[in-house]
Amino acid sequence: MMKPETLRALLIDRQLGELPTDAAELLDAYVEAVPAARTEAETAARTLNTTRETVRCFPELAPAVEAETEIQITPIFYWFARAAALVAVAALAGWLGFRAGQSSVAVNKLTGVTKVADHRFDGLWAQYQVAYDSRRGTVVVSQEQ
Repeated sequence: MMKPETLRALLIDRQLGELPTDAAELLDAYVEAVPAARTEAETAARTLNTTRETVRCFPELAPAVEAETEIQITPIFYWFARAAALVAVAALAGWLGFRAGQSSVAVNKLTGVTKVADHRFDGLWAQYQVAYDSRRGTVVVSQEQ
């Protein structure tokens, strides 16, 4: 026995001409063999005929058929233009960062390590020399040998 929902769906598809011929022939054979299916087929046919007649009499009830809407596809040109703008911004940021880094390196090369005083500490085990590193802003202690 076929489910009533499936039977109704197949009957409506057959009435609207959407069912393939081989499936329609099998459905007709089933409707002839099963009395409950025959009454369901008659009910579905009457319902569809009533619906068609109502829509003919009152066309405003039918949904408006819209013209085929064009699918909006962004042209590849716009995609490439966006990508080129992104690359240009990245290149500009990289160049500016490089230039800023070069100027700070040049300044640091000029300052270098300068000796504040030639202080030598003679300890028991080692000798140390103190110098000021202007790049880091720290005092450097180096071991003399």
